[in-house]
Amino acid sequence: MHTRTSSANSALKLFQQIARSIHRSIEPQQMLQGAVDAIGWHFGLDRCAALLLDEQEHELAIKAEYYREPLKPVGDRKYQLFTSSEWHRLLAEGRPLPLTEIQSDNNQGNQNPDFDQLISDTGSKAAVAFPLLHQGSLLGCLTVHFCQEDRTISEDVLELGEAFAEELAGALRQANLLQEKLIDGRIFSTASLPLIILEPHTFKISQTNASAAQLLDGDENDLRGLPFLELFGDSDAQRLKAAAAKLSSAHPVVNINSMLAPSSGGQTVMLDATLSTISSDNTSELILALYPASHNGHSEQPAIAPSEVSSGARVEELVGSLSKQLTWERLTRQIVSKLHSSLDRDSVLQSAADAIGRAVRASACLIVRTDSPAASIVTHEYADPNLSPLGLGRSNQLPPGAISYFKQRTIVISDLSNPNRPPGLAKEDVNGLLDTGVGALLSTPIAHHGTMHGIIVVENNDAREWTPQEIEMIETIAQQVAIALANAQAYSQLKDQLFNMNLISNLTQQLTNALDLAGRNARAERPPEVVPAEPFVTPLSSRELEVLKLIASGLANREIAQKLFLTESTVELHASRIRKKLKLKSRTALVKFACDNKLV
Repeated sequence: MHTRTSSANSALKLFQQIARSIHRSIEPQQMLQGAVDAIGWHFGLDRCAALLLDEQEHELAIKAEYYREPLKPVGDRKYQLFTSSEWHRLLAEGRPLPLTEIQSDNNQGNQNPDFDQLISDTGSKAAVAFPLLHQGSLLGCLTVHFCQEDRTISEDVLELGEAFAEELAGALRQANLLQEKLIDGRIFSTASLPLIILEPHTFKISQTNASAAQLLDGDENDLRGLPFLELFGDSDAQRLKAAAAKLSSAHPVVNINSMLAPSSGGQTVMLDATLSTISSDNTSELILALYPASHNGHSEQPAIAPSEVSSGARVEELVGSLSKQLTWERLTRQIVSKLHSSLDRDSVLQSAADAIGRAVRASACLIVRTDSPAASIVTHEYADPNLSPLGLGRSNQLPPGAISYFKQRTIVISDLSNPNRPPGLAKEDVNGLLDTGVGALLSTPIAHHGTMHGIIVVENNDAREWTPQEIEMIETIAQQVAIALANAQAYSQLKDQLFNMNLISNLTQQLTNALDLAGRNARAERPPEVVPAEPFVTPLSSRELEVLKLIASGLANREIAQKLFLTESTVELHASRIRKKLKLKSRTALVKFACDNKLV
């Protein structure tokens, strides 16, 4: 009984550790690599890989892989997967696929030779693919591999693999949506003015837009990591360093004159430049804008059309605006990444309240829960420590009418005492808010895919204008909070399921022990009987034997899945492994085998 309890607790702890690895980053590539590293290491796999589907090219491409030495990486390989193929159909149904077993079963007219190539590339003796599905859309698959003859995919991997794949698919989809929602360099990347982001001390290139790559390299190549100063002469490098040293709150944007940039034609272009900073939390970077020199020294064919930039002042204004935009963008990413690093509901909500309150320097940020059977209540709060060090409970409950109004959409009020406030807010609700010292507020629902979790209300004691960057950041965070809460709920459900499985296992073990004791007492009272022939020695694992007995009892896969707290696809996978081990071809043969060997 203690062993079963320990096993359930270990499974729960393992799920939590790997789920945190998945959500540790909101960058898709880092997320995939973190997931395969965690799964591969925790399960002692020889290989683990994440393959993403490109529907237009009909290909699965390896995007991240884990491997144990002395094995070598497979690399960025691609494998065909047509929508009409049997493999695509099976993956789209959400079934874990035993790749090596299906490979051996498909020798006659194999429709997917590229998957045989995957087995060959990885050197796998046992491999299973778990589909990455999100809301019915196939994103790819997660594969686990053993490359030794004596190793097989354990039941722990089979039972938890689907949960990990589902968690990874959801996180990956939300990361992609976040990439699209945030204006991550949208202004930066599409600007015709060459823009470059540099590390502050090494002056290595962190990012360039297409115009800068064309100017510096003659092509739109990725220049990240290259030392920027090596592209210019010593005097230009000294100008850049001097400008960086001059940057401060008093000089947020510094001009640089007479920099020579290499052009695609092998000539040079005389340029002016402006330098500014992008800061978020404890990190900062430099943003450099290059434009045609406003003095003698133009090349005959400047790399930038003069009509695009009328003056250095215009460039300075653009760089200042862009620097602010990228600062908000980076800050939003950091906050969202922290939200997804936890699977605890309270931790997610408190992190959101604290992060928003600090980011916009609000007097208070309230999280109001609306999905409770009871009345809507403030459950988490950030309060300006200069105003109140007491934390949660400082604010009175929000007026019920105001909460109903805030649940509908994002509400922005710069001056609550202004008669031209939103008409949907009742006068008594306004008076109630004014009485608590609220001068301005911004609220947005915590909702995703039609599920409402609550609202975020940001309060300020005095009237103030809310900038577009602040509004967009708070809306983005509210949506990501809803997603993080859904992940926390899924984790809680799995924890409850494991607890129930543990409870049932304990009761079953107690009943078995009682029956065994009663049987021994009965046998002790009877005279010795003739010892039967040697008992049948089964090659099956305990779980496979359990599934075989239930199959022989006439239960369907769905009934077996409900009885054992497994998914139907996992039961099918167990049945396939049983047939292979016993060298039987049908379910009827399994029933006969169980009866012949007195397993039922």
